[in-house]
Amino acid sequence: MPELSWSPPGWKPGMRFCGHTPGLQSCPDYTEETTVDFLLYFSKICSFFVVLWYATTAVVHVTLMKVLPHSSKPHENSSVYVAQKFVAEFKCIIVSILANMAVWHMLGQPGHEIYGPNIEAEMAGIVFVSFEVTDLVLGSLHGFMDRMYVVHHVMHIVLGLIIRCNCILGYTTAILASQETSSCFLNYYLLMRHRSSHWSVALSRNLFAVAFSIWRMGLNTYGTAYFLRYYVPFMPPMVSPWQLHTMAVVLVLATSLQWFWGYEIIRLALRPASAKAKKTNE
Repeated sequence: MPELSWSPPGWKPGMRFCGHTPGLQSCPDYTEETTVDFLLYFSKICSFFVVLWYATTAVVHVTLMKVLPHSSKPHENSSVYVAQKFVAEFKCIIVSILANMAVWHMLGQPGHEIYGPNIEAEMAGIVFVSFEVTDLVLGSLHGFMDRMYVVHHVMHIVLGLIIRCNCILGYTTAILASQETSSCFLNYYLLMRHRSSHWSVALSRNLFAVAFSIWRMGLNTYGTAYFLRYYVPFMPPMVSPWQLHTMAVVLVLATSLQWFWGYEIIRLALRPASAKAKKTNE
């Protein structure tokens, strides 16, 4: 492991880095974070998102649903569906800011430092995975998830838990979480695409396509290649090899899925306006 240029209060060399960051502390000062510590902390953040989602649902039901244009898709006229988009946007903004800060700080990181932690990446990662678990459970409960999105969420949850439970791979975490940058534009598009032909809907779709190509196809592919190149030569002895091999497989599958989606997203963005409107209304 590389030496840390900054260490959080309550941490000392030889201890796991994670769990000691101010605001994200899951264990007492100068003690090692245990599995129970992590699970309790993780459940608290998931619970926060559950409460936020249903609290937002109540506010949306009383206020926004009265003025929001009617969607041609019946399930999108649910207050729960609309609230999910607001909570998802809240998550995207936080995660993308933290993750892009981490990517910037670690850009071009040498291969031998691949397993080093990072404070912004830890914060982005735990918020992201907590939301993904909450979104998977509540989205499935309310009938918003199709099979492809379930697979997509499960992949991210598996990756996130392997990384966070072992407190490793700050650079890889930052690159994965930075993909949420594109989702900042996606949430508005998904909310409004069946409700309005306003110019802002087309703008959000096109910005999403641009961001998707940069972060989810470009940076994510680089991050996957970086991991595949360096994860075996510098594999730390305290991490079970099968977990990292599993990560390698999931990363390749997830990257392939992003390219599959990316082709369709970019193709739609480049279509004539009339063809786009027809596709959106399907």
